[in-house]
Amino acid sequence: MEKRTFNFRRLARIVLSVIAVLIMAVLCTGWYLNRHWNKMLRQELQGYVADLSDSLYTVQFSDLQLNVLSGSVTLTKASMTLDSAVYQRMRNSHRAPSSIYLVSVEKLQLRYFKPWRYFMKKELNAGALVVTAPSIVMLQDATVKDTTHPRTAYENISTKMKSIFIGRFQLDSTNFKYIFTRKDSSRVIHQFRDLRVRVNDFLIDSLALKDPSRFLYARNYEIGMKDYLHRTKDSLYWMHLRRISYDAAEQTFNIGQFEIEPRYDKATFQQKTGYQQDRYDVTFNDIKVHHLNPRLLLQEQQIWAQQVTIRGGKVNIYRDRTLPMPPGNKLGQFPNQQLEKVQVPLKIDTLTGSNIGITYTELSPVSGQTGTISFSNVFGRFRNITNIDSLVRKNGHCTADLDAIFMQSGKLRARFDFMLHNKAGQFAVSGDLKNMNGRDLNAVTQPLGKVEIKSCNIRHLSFNIKGDERKAAGKVTLLYDNLKIALLKQDKDHKGFTRKGLVSFVANILVIKDSNPLKGEAVRVANPTYSRDIQKSFFNLVWKTLFTGVKETAGAGNI
Repeated sequence: MEKRTFNFRRLARIVLSVIAVLIMAVLCTGWYLNRHWNKMLRQELQGYVADLSDSLYTVQFSDLQLNVLSGSVTLTKASMTLDSAVYQRMRNSHRAPSSIYLVSVEKLQLRYFKPWRYFMKKELNAGALVVTAPSIVMLQDATVKDTTHPRTAYENISTKMKSIFIGRFQLDSTNFKYIFTRKDSSRVIHQFRDLRVRVNDFLIDSLALKDPSRFLYARNYEIGMKDYLHRTKDSLYWMHLRRISYDAAEQTFNIGQFEIEPRYDKATFQQKTGYQQDRYDVTFNDIKVHHLNPRLLLQEQQIWAQQVTIRGGKVNIYRDRTLPMPPGNKLGQFPNQQLEKVQVPLKIDTLTGSNIGITYTELSPVSGQTGTISFSNVFGRFRNITNIDSLVRKNGHCTADLDAIFMQSGKLRARFDFMLHNKAGQFAVSGDLKNMNGRDLNAVTQPLGKVEIKSCNIRHLSFNIKGDERKAAGKVTLLYDNLKIALLKQDKDHKGFTRKGLVSFVANILVIKDSNPLKGEAVRVANPTYSRDIQKSFFNLVWKTLFTGVKETAGAGNI
């Protein structure tokens, strides 16, 4: 019997031929489907928009390409425009929507698209939708009356398809303009440039709207803005906002860093102003605005937020006292009075700041040197920040609780209570300072007062002050021991200080009380009053009232 050998070459040729035929079949099918479905897709896209909007909108594009094999659809130079005649007819019959949209894009690409499910099952399913350089104008008109029954997105699409799912919706370099017409026909306009928008897990079907884990059919919306730079009206500062974003699911507005940067150094800044003016250098980091109401912000220009947090920052203030005082006065400029003047209705339940450093530096016209007051590791919590009349009637107090390290060693706690909508700017402040080395105050007392504290142990300072924009009075209790001072004189060139030996000796022996309480005596309590210099600030009034009580307690009222 003749033996047959297995012909591998022949088998290989058969297999390769079959593969080639299959590839050709796939390519031919793909080519055919591309041509056939491309044509269908072009017609359906334009028809969908016209049908779903009752011919209100028209879609145009320069090119549409479907690639069945790669699963992608690409539109170039696409736009959605409004038929003004149709819109006017709808308005006349009270069927016009209150919101309309005008859209144009450079390129729109649907990736990981499943054409079989779309054409056979009427389910639009894609992994990603990437839109390049879109320009969106949203017009919302409160004067429009729409008497038609409101329809959900699913009800709008259900006659054409069963569902729409897009895993990731991405808009890059987006320009967005929002125009809101109020019922009185006044308009509010907001414009944002270079936005980036990310929408995760977008789904429209019969159940998506009722899914509690979704917000407007998506798991989340994330909106980011390019860094924002603005020059203030007086041209003295740059204002920077960096890493700006909004998370819709958490209703949280985030700013990575907010900075007010002087445009000039200290000397040039003072030359520009010509009179005394505080020079601010401010940085706040990691700012989060929780539960911000975007509708009230965009439509009514009102800021409503549940909580604002600031995690880290600095506030440096410099003032040159050698210059003349500015014209006018500072009446009506207390914090509560300024809050009432804010043009935007404002409601923030709680504002919390932590790990913030604050310094105030002053150039003395007498000594020619600077003294600095510093607060480190500042933690503050402000409650009921509002200028809305109805809310003020319910709670007329804005409070601030502060904790800090004062001048490197003192543990400071203070509580401010501002009376809202009070024409006189009434306020109250109370607090205490514990365990401070008095010599740390020399950074202020030497250059500004020509007094050196040689020794002092401040055990406890407590204060309770009430006042308004004209005056303040209160109670101050300072417990201390081992107080020794030296009065200073300065050389002609204002460079160095030397002690006035005899005068200092007399002051320590006959004037200064070295402790409170003195041995065998009761604790001395001061009840200072102070009339405000109306050219100076709120904090100057608080400080001067407190310092008056401290000097009275120490017996240094005339020094």
